[in-house]
Amino acid sequence: MHPIADRSLKDLIAIGVITAASFMTLGCSSEARPADLTPIGAGAIISQNWSQDLLNHFRIVFHSDTLIECGVKSDLWKLSETIDRGYKRTSYQLTERGSKVLFSIDLKESGKGHEITLRGPYRLEIIGITPGTQPENRNVELRWEVDWDKAPAELKACVPKFELSGHEVAIFSQNQIGWKLLSYLKPEDAPPAPLP
Repeated sequence: MHPIADRSLKDLIAIGVITAASFMTLGCSSEARPADLTPIGAGAIISQNWSQDLLNHFRIVFHSDTLIECGVKSDLWKLSETIDRGYKRTSYQLTERGSKVLFSIDLKESGKGHEITLRGPYRLEIIGITPGTQPENRNVELRWEVDWDKAPAELKACVPKFELSGHEVAIFSQNQIGWKLLSYLKPEDAPPAPLP
């Protein structure tokens, strides 16, 4: 048999076995639940959300004496004045171009504690999955980083690569259809898994 035809036949057999196993797992009952959440499944759901610009806003906090000036020169933000109840306030606001690169900013003149909320694009690594506070929930621990190769040039010019990463716990919930990503927590804020 030709090697390519042999490989195609093996692929079809593998698909058939996986499909049969899936039906056996689900059973015939209308009460059947989807399979438990796996690292590959969790990663796929998170990536799908990110591709739709959903649940893809991660906040980083860091110090930099050059960030404000760099962002102004790159047309990411500009100094704006607002008047609220008679008080004048100045702050940096995202420009139209900056809104395509970032979700929000809170920049400090001191250079300490800048807060930037990113939009991606990201890469992720699933570290582990543990039971959530409810039987139908799972806590998925992950590390993310901005995909440096795909990141906008303006972002790369102003924010160091090592700052563009983080550690989160994604909260998933299962229903009759499957698993859904609900939200993120910082690992220190995630509730401990219930005792067996």
